[in-house]
Amino acid sequence: MLKRDSLTAQMQQLSHTLAKVKRLIVEEQGTEALSTLEGVLGEYFGTSITDLLETPANVFRQHLDKADFLPEELSLLADFLDTAAETRGVDAERDRIWEKVLLVYDVLEQEHKVVSFAHIARRTAIDAAIGK
Repeated sequence: MLKRDSLTAQMQQLSHTLAKVKRLIVEEQGTEALSTLEGVLGEYFGTSITDLLETPANVFRQHLDKADFLPEELSLLADFLDTAAETRGVDAERDRIWEKVLLVYDVLEQEHKVVSFAHIARRTAIDAAIGK
C-alpha cells in the first residue's frame, strides 16, 4: 500500500512539473522550460534530449524494456517527450523525438494493454505532422 501511495505521489509531482513546463512555454520562458524538462528527463527517466535525438528507435525501445517503467510512468514520459518535441525549432529533431513518443505509446498498448483515447488522438496528430 505504501509503495502505491509513493507512486501516486510521484506521478502527481511529475504531473505538476509538466503543467509548470507547459505554463512556462506559454509565457515564453523557453530556457527555464527546457531546463526543467531536461531535469525531469535526466533524474526520473534516465535520458536527455540529446540522447533522444541521437539514440536509434531500437536502442530506445531496449532502454524502455530495461527500465521496466509502470504504465503511469510511461504515459507521463510520453507527455514529457511530446512537450520536448514541441519546443524543438528544427523539424527533423522534433520528428525524432515524436518517433520516441510513438514508441512509448506502442509499449503501453502492446506490453501493458493500456489504450487511451488521448493517446490515439495524439498518435493521429503526430502521424499527420511527421507525414506518416
